[in-house]
Amino acid sequence: MIKKKVVYKSLAEQVYESIKESIIRSELKSGDRIIELEIARTYGVSQSTVREALGLLRRDELVVTHGNKGTYVSNFSKKDIEEIYTFREVIEVFAICRAIERITDEDVAALEDIYNNMVEAGKTDDIDKMRLNDVAFHSIIYKIAEHSFMYQVWEDITNKMSRIWYFTGQFYFRDLQELAEMHKPILDAFKKKNKEEACEAFMKHLNYVRHQILSPANPS
Repeated sequence: MIKKKVVYKSLAEQVYESIKESIIRSELKSGDRIIELEIARTYGVSQSTVREALGLLRRDELVVTHGNKGTYVSNFSKKDIEEIYTFREVIEVFAICRAIERITDEDVAALEDIYNNMVEAGKTDDIDKMRLNDVAFHSIIYKIAEHSFMYQVWEDITNKMSRIWYFTGQFYFRDLQELAEMHKPILDAFKKKNKEEACEAFMKHLNYVRHQILSPANPS
């Protein structure tokens, strides 16, 4: 029997995860005030636990505290989004090149499974399933690349990426099936271990997403 690692999460971490998901899904919107006492009552925890959770959210730049004025959900602008995507141009191409040098048949199978999940999400118009599998697809590439610092940077920006999904969903996600299928050329290039094709397919995907998000139709 394979032993599975049990990950214990403190109350503060559980509250943090719940509030983080609410921010990512835009249930808590940019500029909304977060009141410690209300959060403590909602989750049935102490205010000190809430303060610890808010500290984790500040670390992830999901909330900001303004002196004695309170804590608010952070804002992000088109400039912030542009910076995230131009940064991904650099690190993900690097990750892809390293990953192709190290990828195994098992890794390819894992990527293909996630791609199939994305296709299924597209068919059922399931934005939550699509988001989780899109992040998982790219996360595997970073893991295969075997570069701990780069992977940590990727994890740091995934929260912001996920917020963009919901923040821009009213115009970006008209066709989830198309979004899923844009990952197929990346997968095929990994199967062939072709760096040039993989990078080209990734850049086509990234530029498409960036164009949609930063188009004039976006009300942000």
